[in-house]
Amino acid sequence: MVDSTLMDRRIKPWINKKIIEYIGEEEATLVDFVCSKVMAHSTPQGILDDVAMVLDEEAEVFIVKMWRLLIYETEAKKIGLAK
Repeated sequence: MVDSTLMDRRIKPWINKKIIEYIGEEEATLVDFVCSKVMAHSTPQGILDDVAMVLDEEAEVFIVKMWRLLIYETEAKKIGLAK
């Protein structure tokens, strides 16, 4: 699963980059909120519902891409591809 090391090294920087792309500025509170939801094992739909007002039409694409990243990173870690 996602641990704090994986979150800090791979997931959080990606979330931060995407939030900047979508809303045009850094938003640490939103990044921390999304990260906390991931660490709490929230469902994709639950996170989508929470970020939909902020990210509007980009929200669904953001969640799908984030979930793909989470799956890739956790699987890579399992088989030893992640550092």
